[in-house]
Amino acid sequence: MRKVFVFCFLLLTQVIFSATYIPKNTKEEKILESYKGRRLVLGLKSSEFESSIVDGESLNILIEEMLKSYLNLNIEIVKADWNEILTLYDAKKIDIIGMMSQSEERKRNTSFSLPIYDDLIYISSSVEGKVDSNRIESLNGKEIYVTENSIYKGYLEKFLRYNDIDAKIVEVKDSYEMKDEIFLTSKYNLVGWENGLKVGYLPDTSIALRKDLADLTEIINNALLEKYQGEINRFLEKRNHIKYKNKFLNSLSEDEKKYLQILPQVSIALDPNYTLSYYSKNLNRVIGVIPFFVDSLSSRTGIKFKVVNDRNNNWDHVYTDFLSRKIRIVPLAENKDWNDELIFTKPIYTPILYKISSFYTHNTKVGVVKGSVEESFVREFYMDEDIKLYGDYDQLEKALNRHEINTALQFDINKMDTSKFRVDEFIRIPISLALHKEDAILRDIINKGIKNGLSLKKVEEEADIIKKQEAFNEYQKFQVTNKILYILLGVSSLLGMASIYKILSNYKVTRELKKDLTTGLPNRTEFLNFISKKKNLKGYAITMDIDNFKEINDKYGQASGDYLLKSVAGCLRKIFPNQDIFRLSGDEFDLFIQEEFIIERLNLLKDELKALKLAYQLDLSIGYYKKDTLVELEEAFKYAYMAMEEAKKKNGTYYLEATEEILKRKKREYSIKSLLRTKSLAGLYAVYQPKFDIKTKKIIGGESLARWVSDNLGFISPAEFIPIAENINLIHLVDYKIADETIKYVKYLKENNLVDDDFKLSFNLSMKSLEKDDVVQNIKELLEKNDVPGKWLEVEITESIFSTNLKTTLLKIDELKRLGLSLAMDDFTAGHSTVSLLPLLPLEVVKFDKGILDAIGTKDNLVASNIYSALIGLVKDLDVVIVAEGIETEAQLLFLHNSNVRIGQGYIFSKPITKDEFEKKL
Repeated sequence: MRKVFVFCFLLLTQVIFSATYIPKNTKEEKILESYKGRRLVLGLKSSEFESSIVDGESLNILIEEMLKSYLNLNIEIVKADWNEILTLYDAKKIDIIGMMSQSEERKRNTSFSLPIYDDLIYISSSVEGKVDSNRIESLNGKEIYVTENSIYKGYLEKFLRYNDIDAKIVEVKDSYEMKDEIFLTSKYNLVGWENGLKVGYLPDTSIALRKDLADLTEIINNALLEKYQGEINRFLEKRNHIKYKNKFLNSLSEDEKKYLQILPQVSIALDPNYTLSYYSKNLNRVIGVIPFFVDSLSSRTGIKFKVVNDRNNNWDHVYTDFLSRKIRIVPLAENKDWNDELIFTKPIYTPILYKISSFYTHNTKVGVVKGSVEESFVREFYMDEDIKLYGDYDQLEKALNRHEINTALQFDINKMDTSKFRVDEFIRIPISLALHKEDAILRDIINKGIKNGLSLKKVEEEADIIKKQEAFNEYQKFQVTNKILYILLGVSSLLGMASIYKILSNYKVTRELKKDLTTGLPNRTEFLNFISKKKNLKGYAITMDIDNFKEINDKYGQASGDYLLKSVAGCLRKIFPNQDIFRLSGDEFDLFIQEEFIIERLNLLKDELKALKLAYQLDLSIGYYKKDTLVELEEAFKYAYMAMEEAKKKNGTYYLEATEEILKRKKREYSIKSLLRTKSLAGLYAVYQPKFDIKTKKIIGGESLARWVSDNLGFISPAEFIPIAENINLIHLVDYKIADETIKYVKYLKENNLVDDDFKLSFNLSMKSLEKDDVVQNIKELLEKNDVPGKWLEVEITESIFSTNLKTTLLKIDELKRLGLSLAMDDFTAGHSTVSLLPLLPLEVVKFDKGILDAIGTKDNLVASNIYSALIGLVKDLDVVIVAEGIETEAQLLFLHNSNVRIGQGYIFSKPITKDEFEKKL
């Protein structure tokens, strides 16, 4: 046994520390053997990020070393700027690119390795004040520099478009060379956190190989896993550390540098509060926002800190030692009532002090834990006679339960079972580091460390991740302990086992994992446990959603959004006591009710929410399904969700039952969505409705319209699939396919002399298609592929384009016009748009909506005639052709003839027809 262990140890050591790669199997041996003697060209970017050397290493050096020395490949190096590297790669003069961000388009001709690092992109500048991270709109009118042919540009365009920012994007060889201006860059090149505006996450960055080298990818992946992923991550951490430390040192004055050189170890107290810092048994040290901040500050600045803790977690002791100068620095909220001898750094963290209130008690007593940080704040807001002090947080919770107090103040709401109480944000308190007046130079040095080397938000995020991981680890420990106890105690007593299981299951450490922090309701984890354990319940599955919650949140702010969620949760507890209520995510709540009178309860809930409706225009959409024992609980909630979706579509519908008719319709809708998402558009085709001269009845053009016949679903009405495609942002698939058919058909008609020179076919582009960055390129490719001039075609758009980013849309329309295409405004009513905006569009045709024409020849004839005539008058000065849609009666045709409308379209002449039928009418 010992020999086997030694052998395994030596083998593992060889794998880890070997200077060259050891093939894992004969297949890898053959692959590596096949590349011996074959020259492979490796393209490496020459920009600052890839080339900067730290302790003799750079990203480029590590990639080259892995391929050359570790894998023993015959590598020739080409170093150039990104644009040149990409050009050579496309021309197949480069085989491998050291670092490339993945994208769907690139995957078509590239095999990617495992990620070597992740990345975010920022708008930044080395000049302070050029980028305001708190005001996105400050970018309006500015120039932003981007590296040529990088995928960064597309992400920036979307960011600017979504935030309605009018900035000019300027492409240069290397954007980092423009760092004194405003430039787009990786998080690794960010010039100061305070000057950075996050644009978003990038796809993973990997080593890119041409497709014919795909067999090398797995071997490169193994090399990364064995050695080089770790090497690259260590290098990036070291680079960031040195980069920010140098930035910090350069910001210091000569006096500050001398002061720092002779500065002894600085004592700092950690706030004895679970929110800001706490002891981790797993890591055997104090962790949290403040400890993480201290560690980061120390590594960035070189200041050595001695951390001082009070074993009894008593803030009074800490503060007394600080005032007596036994401790040099403490985290503290700056307040005018503090000692005048104190000075403060910039805020390093802004925690929330929560107000936890009983639903039933109306006394004015407020409770806090004695000696806690909360105690130091409560006296600012409450009279001394109304404040009650408790030994710990368990005692505080019991006092709320016994109604001794009405309110408790806490930073960390996870110390208490808040599901029984109302939780409100009381105040946000900026925490700074407090020092004594004589330490002004140290305060200034720390401020420069914060400004030039630390992302406080990142420190806060890291602390939160570790905190949640700690809670999860504790939970896992108790799960393991629970299983062991189950086995041991099962032998002696089933009753004892069940009791201990209950104690462990309810242990407080698991609360954070089981409840939603905003509302205190059971969360998604608990919901999944519920539906898996209680499949055979009878009752009502209910799903509800707050209408337009995002808009409410954006309008009134996140604090109001959280207040609404808590208020809705409180109303649900009140109306449905002792029932199963969950908050899954966002603004969705799920309930299971095991009693009748559901409609009465839902109406009571509506009455209870009247005040919120008046204040915030809050409405709910609710779907419910009556479940029997034959239906799985998971299915029941799925059906309730379908009904909720239908209720949301119908304005003014508060609740809707999941009937068989609704479920059948929703299942069909989901099937259509599935076909669209898998891009299975077999059976989608174009039909053509003629446009005719009203006077001569001659066909002068036509409009292509989408129709769909599916093998599984049969005929799918446009009224079904078009709204669905728009809703899931896949309408462009339909538009492009119909555009392709239209282009091919007009070519056929022209080349066979079936139509004259002025004849045009039109196709539709929806608003969502127009919003796509590549819409013009796609239409251009269709024209070029089919060798058809744009002048034979017309693009129809609707008034809804006026609700888009009009400037961007107009640029795309101009590009379509340059392709020779004519432009028509479809379904014109002067509704969304105004006549003053119409001249902005280079229109040739305006098509009037059929809704007004429908009333011609009816009892509302006079009103409809006047409106239609007014519309004609509105556009007559625009030098456009008017087309009347939806002509169905002789009365409508006569009216249009007398109104000098020349072109018509409608069932009186022809419905949409197939190509063969269209040709017969010609």
